[in-house]
Amino acid sequence: MNTPLAYLLRPKTTSEIIGQENLLKEDGLIKKMISNNFCRSLIFYGPSGVGKTSFAIALANDLNIEYDLFNASYDKKENLTKIIDKAINKERFILIIDEIHRLNRDKQDILLNFMESGNVYLFATTTENPFFTINPAIRSRATILELKRVSHDESFAFVNKLIKDKKVDINIKPESLKYLCELNSGDIRSLLNNIELFHNLYKGEEITIDLISSIISQGKNPSGATGDDFHDLKSALQKSVRGSDVDASLHYFSRLLSIGDYETLMRRMVIMAYEDIGLANPSLPPRVMQACDAFRQIGMPEGIIPLGLVIIEMALSQKSNSALMASGKAFEDVKNGMAYEVPSHLKDNHYKSAVKLNRGVNYLYPHVEEKGWVAQQYLPNEIKNIKYFKPKTNSAYERKLWSLYEEMKK
Repeated sequence: MNTPLAYLLRPKTTSEIIGQENLLKEDGLIKKMISNNFCRSLIFYGPSGVGKTSFAIALANDLNIEYDLFNASYDKKENLTKIIDKAINKERFILIIDEIHRLNRDKQDILLNFMESGNVYLFATTTENPFFTINPAIRSRATILELKRVSHDESFAFVNKLIKDKKVDINIKPESLKYLCELNSGDIRSLLNNIELFHNLYKGEEITIDLISSIISQGKNPSGATGDDFHDLKSALQKSVRGSDVDASLHYFSRLLSIGDYETLMRRMVIMAYEDIGLANPSLPPRVMQACDAFRQIGMPEGIIPLGLVIIEMALSQKSNSALMASGKAFEDVKNGMAYEVPSHLKDNHYKSAVKLNRGVNYLYPHVEEKGWVAQQYLPNEIKNIKYFKPKTNSAYERKLWSLYEEMKK
């Protein structure tokens, strides 16, 4: 069986790592560990395909420490036990656990005793946020290293060097290679798999943009429906809409749409409409709900039309969070114990003999007044002067609401 190109080209030393300049700078942790021959447990955290496992192996090689690899996705627990049994008899040993987030909490705890022995170091890799998926006890004994996606320029330079060094044999012009690198969105493993395909099947032929497009129908979506990327995209979408950047809003909307978790996207859109548009344009939130219902009925790809429409309208609309702030503060006060007795004149008096309990007595009915407003106390005595709602004056609708309120009070 032919060995995959991505495996053959796996870096043997950290000097061969692609990108990750934030971790490999001269005065950084990795260089200091190597120059001082010092090891400690590390968690390599980042998106798939950026070389987390390769980084861990390369660092183990640079430190000249024996290591073994355990993949939490498919290796059996017995394999982990064998590795640990071997490790405790070594002077120094690195246990590399790939996709440690796949280990349940109980199995993660097994590692603690060996990490504390002083001779066994854990190099763990994960695509999931370690603060959510890795036991706090393990995190406290390790340093988290975040790996970034490899840039298009770094990918281009890497493949160009492979071609010049004759490690791969493909006939590709710079503009086509640039296009191929962009399609793989910083996933080096995916890029090498595609290079391997052209190397083996199209040797001697020119690899054009048209040929690449006919084989790779669409770019690799670097995000999935779980993990930090997904949450970051939702956050970026809402902040772009809130900031009235319509182009950024459409970009993040499209990236979320391409993931395929439509319900989560639409849920966030409804939240945005009520949270960030609010009283500045109160007819918009119901229209967002209608667009979501239309999407469910239409489906993809035509469903993009109603959703895209309201994304644009939300981004360009005036914004107000006054209702959010007011209701949030009121709810927070109630949770903190500010729940006092209702004034007697507001209490329910729709039953016989309520008046004997002083229920509803002296209540003033606003509808009999010309302006539909009457001066009377509604809040409990303890908080009768509290003010929750503070209007925003940037939108015409909210100014109108508040001016009507002020007019009634006169």
